[in-house]
Amino acid sequence: MALTKSDKEWVTNEIDGHLNPSRWKNVWEVLPLAAVVGILLALLSLAGAGWRYAFSRVEAEAQFQTHTTDNLTHTGERLTRIENTLGLLQAQVATTRYSNVPKQELKEHRDELANARIGLTGVPHDTPNFWPVSFQIISLLSQPQAAKVIEDVGKRPLSIFDNVSLPMVEREKNVLLKNSISGIRFYDSVIHFDRSVKLSNIAFINCVFIFPSQENPPVNLQQIGATLLAADLSKVTFNAS
Repeated sequence: MALTKSDKEWVTNEIDGHLNPSRWKNVWEVLPLAAVVGILLALLSLAGAGWRYAFSRVEAEAQFQTHTTDNLTHTGERLTRIENTLGLLQAQVATTRYSNVPKQELKEHRDELANARIGLTGVPHDTPNFWPVSFQIISLLSQPQAAKVIEDVGKRPLSIFDNVSLPMVEREKNVLLKNSISGIRFYDSVIHFDRSVKLSNIAFINCVFIFPSQENPPVNLQQIGATLLAADLSKVTFNAS
């Protein structure tokens, strides 16, 4: 049945009344205080739940990032240790392979020995067997550039320089250096280092270097080894210590 005009007006008025904001305002005025408090508590509870979720998510993301950073750090440390181990192994292989090669043939293997020395640069000096291997690499690398020196001068009687501090030039010496040595320039010589030696204002030009067999050399010998390991062995200078 079709609505009459009066019926349509009544329906319209009812809808307008329910949608009128002022009517909802009246609802708040007539609601009991307990109901209002209950509604506010419910709203606060919902807000609190949202805050807890947000904070828990931030905390979880922070923990994830921290865990990821720690894992990356540990992975980097392991890779560094592996790289150092490989560097030391490469040098050990080189010393084993070339220690018995005829002196005149060492020149052909200079690049392999140089690469082995480079591999040692990042290895911590307190790594087991670091110094014996480094001393051998230094000795082998010094020989190709001074093959005649090791073949000729190296066969001469050994001279001992012990606590020598004089400005002098020495040539073609097969010499053992002990204790404090300073002020000397050595040319075309075979230099044997005693474990007690300390160098100051010394120059080595075209020399061969021989170290004592030391698993744990004293600090003074480590300093000499570190300088030679990083130097152009054709000319090495030790300044005042």
